[in-house]
Amino acid sequence: MLYGTVPFKASQMNDLHKLIIEGKYSLKDDISEESRDLLSHLLDPNPITRYGIPEIIRHKWYKIYDTSSK
Repeated sequence: MLYGTVPFKASQMNDLHKLIIEGKYSLKDDISEESRDLLSHLLDPNPITRYGIPEIIRHKWYKIYDTSSK
């Protein structure tokens, strides 16, 4: 798991759905810059600009942790 917890947090399901739709989330301070960048693209509420598989495997975070090419 990349992050270790859910990025969207709310006490009511309706509030949670609203946060997800609006793309409002919080991340821990100790997350790496590469992880933060990748998550921001994965959690983008706009499906046109949200990362898909090709963008993920070209991302710097993936390249750092990809062990299949080593």
